[in-house]
Amino acid sequence: MVESSKMKNFNYTELLQKVSQRDLSRVGGKAAHLGEMIRAGLPVPEGFVLCTDSYRRFTSFNKIDAKIEELVKKHGNDIFKAGKGSKVLSDRIKTLFEEGELPEDLIDEINWQYEKIGSPEVVVRSSATQEDSPTASCAGQYDSFLNVKDVEQLHKYIKQCWASLWNTRALSYRLTQKIDDPGPAHAVVVQKLIQAEKSGILFTANPINNRRDQMLINSSWGLGEAQVSGDVTPEQIIVRKHNEAGLQTELQEISSLDQRDVLELVELGTKAEAHFTLPQDIEWAYSDSQFSLVQSRPITTLFPKLKPENSDEKLRVYINFLLVDKVMPEPLTPIGEDIWKKFLEKILPSKWIKSAAGRLFVDATELSRMERWWDKLRDNPSSMDPLTTIILLEVLERNKTELKQQRKPLITLIPTIFGMLNLPLVKFLLTSMPKTLYGLFFSPEKVVKKAAKCGENEIKSLKEKAQKLHTREEKIEFIEKNAPTVYYFLPLKVLYYVVSSITCLDKAKKIVSTHLKDTSKLNKIEKSLPHNITTEMGMQLLRIARNLDRNGEQPTPEHPEIQDFLNTYGHRAYLEVDPGVPRWKEKPEYVINLLNSYISNKSYDERIKKFSQDKEEAEQAILEITLELKEKGARRDAGKVEKLLNKYRNLFGVRELPKHIMVKGVNLFRDILLEIGEELAAEGRLDSKQDVFFVRFQDITSGSDQGAPLQKQAPRNQSLYQKELKRSSVPRVVTSAGETLFSPAVRNRDNILEGIPVSPGLQEGRVRILEYPEEGNKLKKDDILVTKAANPAWTPLFLEIGGLITEMGSPLSHGSVVAREYGVPAVTGLQEATTRLKDGQLIRLNGETGVVELLD
Repeated sequence: MVESSKMKNFNYTELLQKVSQRDLSRVGGKAAHLGEMIRAGLPVPEGFVLCTDSYRRFTSFNKIDAKIEELVKKHGNDIFKAGKGSKVLSDRIKTLFEEGELPEDLIDEINWQYEKIGSPEVVVRSSATQEDSPTASCAGQYDSFLNVKDVEQLHKYIKQCWASLWNTRALSYRLTQKIDDPGPAHAVVVQKLIQAEKSGILFTANPINNRRDQMLINSSWGLGEAQVSGDVTPEQIIVRKHNEAGLQTELQEISSLDQRDVLELVELGTKAEAHFTLPQDIEWAYSDSQFSLVQSRPITTLFPKLKPENSDEKLRVYINFLLVDKVMPEPLTPIGEDIWKKFLEKILPSKWIKSAAGRLFVDATELSRMERWWDKLRDNPSSMDPLTTIILLEVLERNKTELKQQRKPLITLIPTIFGMLNLPLVKFLLTSMPKTLYGLFFSPEKVVKKAAKCGENEIKSLKEKAQKLHTREEKIEFIEKNAPTVYYFLPLKVLYYVVSSITCLDKAKKIVSTHLKDTSKLNKIEKSLPHNITTEMGMQLLRIARNLDRNGEQPTPEHPEIQDFLNTYGHRAYLEVDPGVPRWKEKPEYVINLLNSYISNKSYDERIKKFSQDKEEAEQAILEITLELKEKGARRDAGKVEKLLNKYRNLFGVRELPKHIMVKGVNLFRDILLEIGEELAAEGRLDSKQDVFFVRFQDITSGSDQGAPLQKQAPRNQSLYQKELKRSSVPRVVTSAGETLFSPAVRNRDNILEGIPVSPGLQEGRVRILEYPEEGNKLKKDDILVTKAANPAWTPLFLEIGGLITEMGSPLSHGSVVAREYGVPAVTGLQEATTRLKDGQLIRLNGETGVVELLD
């Protein structure tokens, strides 16, 4: 060994106080953060780091990289695509590291640095280059070793830390986070062990409710490793950042922290957060009357914070707009977000509109002024997502005092109200009345034709205008100008023709219930409604499948019948309100797979027959209900009910047409954007025309004279978009304090879950959890489909399933309406259904009560 006094050059190691965030790729996230904490004047135990070059020196010296490659080839397992790491492979790689020898020059440096910090008892921790970044913490994926007491043990555990880069846990995490570098390097931190009297974790923002004005402290006696691993239950303390500490739960007889300790931790946390400019997850230890911070990393799970326009507004409350309006929890592409914001800014004050994580939020704080309406809102919640209304009212009630204090005089809202009543909106409202009157007084046949013609004429007019566009600026201006038309005015124009039918069934039920005890026949009225573009789409697919099977043909995109289907429905897609999402006409694989599924299980005749039978039963039910009322002596009411039910059946199906027409407009926007993308690709500013959906209008227009390249923005934004698509849960309501609210309190009973009943019927079956409709090939006949939300793209799958459960929606959302028409029992608003239920689990679903029983 080289003596300490002679050691001058360090190729593989560095003292912690000499590294910083700039050295991330060389020392890994943990070491970089420790170095930054020392620079910030925070109490950090002494230590050093073995840089990534030390890992490379070791693997090169022992020829481990070549051996790993050989093992992968031998096992024929591409571990970066298989979906999970191979335990056999990981174990064999671990053996390679354990049996490898440390080269002499590396031993010299390790031993010198160890002596430099006093040869104490140490902790040896992995410090990966992907670790502790703002987007991926990698927490707990790699190995750590405590109570390392001498040089021999130190060498042993350094090698084990390196080997942990290849454990199954770490491999699975890298795969999930799309960290697919096949040769990542690994640094190792060696740090003086604090023999902690007490230890824990400090979150400088509350990770449970996302509030940035709170800190959360976990604390327990002894070393923190037991707490991190879950072996002990810590005390939990929630502290307001204004130094007002309050113990939330006391789980031990004697609290491990007193008030002075809490305030000192808050001060250290505040200092760390200020240095890193991000909320931190900090591990701490307490010994000899002193706190030490042994690790800090960003809290990667927080939902982005929404900030009010005015700094004097302490609390604002926002709702997730597209989740409420379109039952869409998924994010928008960057260009889709731009277009939706342009639309909303035409009908709402711009300061009320916020965006975060690809979602749009609308300020609902002014509802706090309307306390006398709160009960009405509770009784009649949002037609698309009732749980949002429940949560919103809970937040307003809980924060009533604070909201009252910041209220401004009502007169200050007058400019805002008049600003919302712009000329296009006023004109639209004035021209809407004739359409509603037409729906009231003309025959259903004429109303249906008029509504469809209105929508098609509007789309035709937009297409004609689009054909006259030449410059890029004209095309962008066209999209921005017509976004309100496509997303708002056009669908409403079509809907107003049939709006009078929406309440017909409820009115009929009210009358019938006053005369008849048994009203179950009314459940048949909603099945197989005519003029429903969504169910017609499903029926056409069944007929195509039947014809192909009888003729012995395979479904292909070029087949005339499939071409005819795509000409009518090819503008539709999953997440179809976003122009950034490909249409079925571009990617017909989903349609082809559906047809193959129908052909495979030979279900087409049965489903077509059932739809026809349901239609006959519904019409027969009207006659029977009318007759029963007459027999009860309610002849006048019988006439009213018959008229209401016939009107409902003939017109309510048209309710699906507005979105069908709207999506045609969205498809037009997509075509125009692809033209722009093609131009940008030809200019060398984008790699592909499809990349245009992952930049913003500002990116396209600013710097266009100079031809500013957009190749960096597009893949970066696409990566963020893909990450957001996989976000496990999305808040329905967010406050400006950072608080996120996902669902009301869940009521748990043994083997019983409760949601909102939306389509009657009792069904037993196996759970099949799907994330996207394209996964429909996993469904078996009569499975119960469980997903977050169901838009029209899901509805062709309803022809195969026995029941439907969604986390989001209402009796009037698309999935619920079509489920009733197909006679599929359905429950919506079942909180956390995709995580609380398990694939293959046997359940009993009651679509009339909203109860789901777990039978397994």
